[in-house]
Amino acid sequence: MEIYAAVAPLVLTLEGYQETYGEDDPEELQLMQLQDRELAEELDQVLNDLYFLETNLAEPSNDEGLAEEIGTVDDLAELRAVAAESQGQTVADYQEGRVKAGQLYNHLINHADDSGYYLPYDFPQSFVVGDLSLGSVPALLRELDTLQPLMAERFPDAMATALATSDEEERAELTGAVGVWHSLSRLCRSALALGLPIHLG
Repeated sequence: MEIYAAVAPLVLTLEGYQETYGEDDPEELQLMQLQDRELAEELDQVLNDLYFLETNLAEPSNDEGLAEEIGTVDDLAELRAVAAESQGQTVADYQEGRVKAGQLYNHLINHADDSGYYLPYDFPQSFVVGDLSLGSVPALLRELDTLQPLMAERFPDAMATALATSDEEERAELTGAVGVWHSLSRLCRSALALGLPIHLG
């Protein structure tokens, strides 16, 4: 199964909903915005309660960043296995709670495969609200940067291509763990530049 990800706000302006969904009814547009705002406000509150962060996910915006297919669920599993192995662990160790909270690669590994958000705020541990998986963009980017030398050692040719491709260029034609590493790194930089979440799904 392919995984798609996009850098975009949680809440659009009314004009943004109209453009995105082709809806003209003002009441329907307000309802769409209200539903998204309620989720964003809940996440703002959770981030404040857990990590004392002052966030503004509920602020409407039409800004957009990078959007691309990052690879398959199997490709992501391969990248996670490389990361976990580098810590002397398995992916199951992370996902079944046998790895200490806050350990390196928890944002990469302890997140849903193809849904949820990475938020543009720095916090130590990924977590779940209801059915929604949440991670930190800055933390994920640090994990990907830390993984880079090991990836370059294991996949030298593919990583050379990934590193030679600027964020302004089209995504390099890469598959497997390197393709996911490449896309997630690009998405993180786009999200941080704009102060927006990454949405998987």
